[in-house]
Amino acid sequence: MRSEVLRMERVSCQEQGVIELDDFNLNILSGEIMGLLPINNHGLTALLRLLQYNTPLRYGYVNYREEQVNTWRDSKQRHNRIGLIQSESCLVEGLTVSDNIFVLRPEFHTWLLRPSALRKQLLPFLESIGVHLSADTHVDELTGFEKVVVDVLKSVVAGCKLTLLRDISANLGEAELKKIHRLLKYYADQGFSFLYIDFHLKELKQVCDRVALMSDGRIVKILQSDEITEEFFKNYTGAFQAGQRADLSTENRRSAVLEAVGLTGILVNNLSFAVAPGECVVLQSADIQVFEELLAILSGELAPQRGEIRVDGRAVPLRIGGDIAMIQELPTETMLFREMSYLDNLCFLVDRRLPEVWRDKRVRNGIKYEYEALLGSDVFDKRVDALSEIQKYELVYTRVAIQKPKAVFCVQPFRRADMELRVHIYGLIKRLLERGIAVVILVVNLEDSLSLADRLVRIQKD
Repeated sequence: MRSEVLRMERVSCQEQGVIELDDFNLNILSGEIMGLLPINNHGLTALLRLLQYNTPLRYGYVNYREEQVNTWRDSKQRHNRIGLIQSESCLVEGLTVSDNIFVLRPEFHTWLLRPSALRKQLLPFLESIGVHLSADTHVDELTGFEKVVVDVLKSVVAGCKLTLLRDISANLGEAELKKIHRLLKYYADQGFSFLYIDFHLKELKQVCDRVALMSDGRIVKILQSDEITEEFFKNYTGAFQAGQRADLSTENRRSAVLEAVGLTGILVNNLSFAVAPGECVVLQSADIQVFEELLAILSGELAPQRGEIRVDGRAVPLRIGGDIAMIQELPTETMLFREMSYLDNLCFLVDRRLPEVWRDKRVRNGIKYEYEALLGSDVFDKRVDALSEIQKYELVYTRVAIQKPKAVFCVQPFRRADMELRVHIYGLIKRLLERGIAVVILVVNLEDSLSLADRLVRIQKD
C-alpha cells in the first residue's frame, strides 16, 4: 500500500477578504501523477501558494510527507520542499544548466565552483532519462522542451517529492509533450509525485492516474482512470462545452481576402496559405522555434527572406495595422492600457478609420452608445484593473472589431484560460467570423482551436 505524499483536509483560506479555497479536500499518493482540471481559475493561484509556502488557513489541515505542516490553529509559513513548473520557466537564464540544477539549491554551500564536478553529477541523471544535453549550456539557449526537462531535473535533484505542473503544454509540440509524459512516468516509478494542472481532459487522461475537478475553490469530483471519459466530462461541466462550427463548404468559400505567398525565413520555408472572409484557418507549428519565427514575420518584427502577404490580391507591408490586426497571446496583459479609461482603450487605433475620434468627443460618445448594449453600460465607468477577466477579453476583441480589419491573427487565444473563459473566447472569435473577418489562429498546442477551424495547416521545420 502506497503512502500519502500530500493530504489536504477541509482546507479553507481567504485572501484580501475573498474566500479562495472552501472546504478543499485532496490527497496524492507517493509515485502518483494526480491531474487537476479547474472548471474556473478561482482559488488556483492561492492553492499553489499554499502548497509551497503554507499561507494562513481559516480552517483545515495540510499534511506533507506524513507530517502536519499547516493548520488553522498554527501557520508557521515555512516553505515546503515542493517544486513548481509553469509554462513560463523559473530557470535563471544567465546561468548554465548545471548551475540551475545544483548551485541554486538552498543546501548548496560550496564556495568554489568546479564545473567538471557538476557535469559529472548531472551525467547520470541525463543518461537515465535518455536526454542529450550539455551541462554547460546557458538556459537562454535551450528550447522550450529542454527547459521543462531541466525544471523536472531541478525538482528531482532538490528532493521535491511533490512537483506542481501548471499549463506546461502551452509551448510544447505533440511529440515533445509525449516525451515529457514519459519523463514524468519514469520519475513517478521512482517514487516522485506530481500534481498536473491543465484545462484539457484529453491531455490529463494521457498521463494521470486520477483527475480531480476543481470549481470555485473546492474539489467537486475525483475521477479514477477508467472514469476519465469525454462523455462524463460533458455531462458534468454542461455549459462549459463549446460546440463545433459548421464546415465552410467549398461552394460557399469565397475568394481569399488574405494570402501568404512563399514566406521564407531561417526556419520557415516557402509557407503559403490563404483565408477567405468569415473563414478560420488554424496554423499549428509543433516546433516552438518555427512558431516564434513565423509569429515575428507575420507581426512585422522580422523581415522574411522571401515571400509576401497579399490583401485582396495586392501585396502589403508585413506590419499589423489597417487591414490586418493581431490579437496577441495573453491580450489582457499585453494589449490594454491601465492608465487609460475604458472608452479610450476601446477607441485605441480607431483613428486609422475615424481620424476625428480624438478631436471630437461626440464620436467617442457615439461609439459608447453603439456598444453599450453589447458591453454593458456599467463597464465604461470602471478602471481597467477593476474589470473581470471576461470583461477585459470583451474589450480587446470588441476594439479589434471596431477597427474593421479584413483579417485578424489570433496568437494562442486560449492560453491560460479556464473553461468558462475559453467558451467566452470561442464566442468572441465566432463574432469576428460572423462579421466577415478572416481569422488566422496561430498555435503550438492544437486543443480548443480545432473546434473553430474550417481548415488546419500543420507546419513542421523545413
